[in-house]
Amino acid sequence: MNKKRVSLIVFIIGLLTLIAGVVFLIVRLSAGPSIADGEYLVSVGEWKEQDEPSVIWNFTEIGKGTLTTNNHTNDYDFIWAIEDGKLKVNTEWLYTLNDEFDYTLDQNGNMLTLTRGDETFTFVPVITE
Repeated sequence: MNKKRVSLIVFIIGLLTLIAGVVFLIVRLSAGPSIADGEYLVSVGEWKEQDEPSVIWNFTEIGKGTLTTNNHTNDYDFIWAIEDGKLKVNTEWLYTLNDEFDYTLDQNGNMLTLTRGDETFTFVPVITE
């Protein structure tokens, strides 16, 4: 009688472990691939500001990019970095601009939100056809 009880307990523990493993597997597979924010910005490439579609930031490679404020009439080089939850951007305009933004990147929703003080800028991918 005692051996049957131990066997039943071991069976129940094994079954619960199997169920937990299947749940973790399903959650992990449904989450999709997660890549670093910088890599994601580069993989999308061009991002346009929702309220000003002529403002386009192009993250060409990790740490480098170009931007325009007039739909590519003039393009300016910039360097960028993500540090401590901030997007730091140095732009070679008429003079060097050093900007720092708090950022939120929604990879599933394809939305980049930059905040500086009370200003908020929302960017979405440029769709080319």
